[in-house]
Amino acid sequence: MATELVEKIPARDTTNDSLLEKDVLFLHPSDHPGMALSSTPMDGTNFLPWTRAVYVSLGAKLILGFIDGSFPQPAPGSVTFGRWRRVDLMITSWIWNSISKEIVKSFMYTKTARDLWLDLHARYGQSNGPMIYEIRRGIVYISRNFVTNRIFFTIQGTLG
Repeated sequence: MATELVEKIPARDTTNDSLLEKDVLFLHPSDHPGMALSSTPMDGTNFLPWTRAVYVSLGAKLILGFIDGSFPQPAPGSVTFGRWRRVDLMITSWIWNSISKEIVKSFMYTKTARDLWLDLHARYGQSNGPMIYEIRRGIVYISRNFVTNRIFFTIQGTLG
């Protein structure tokens, strides 16, 4: 039955779509500077989950290379420089929109999305290993004494 339904759906010509999707410098018509990459703005306390959300969002749009360094800026004056700059500015805007208003002011003058990403990591990516260990140990102790096994293992899973 399901096979019959699938066979009745006409195939769509995706030749042009696949070419556009593979173009790293392509911005979809629905992409605009007011978009945010994370539903929860980064406020300094949620940096790790926020970076994961941004990473996934940009990866889904096939433009992760702008922040991870795998798609560096072409030479000014080259054929692709203008298009690259347009996408880079859009990504920069999206990242700004994903940061709390109190924090974003200090990142308004970075040159590229990659520079912004590196600045954010330099400022908020430092972890405090011993403190994290103590917090996790305390949570395990409390959790073991006050919650069911199912809830305990759910909490453990979210802690990494």
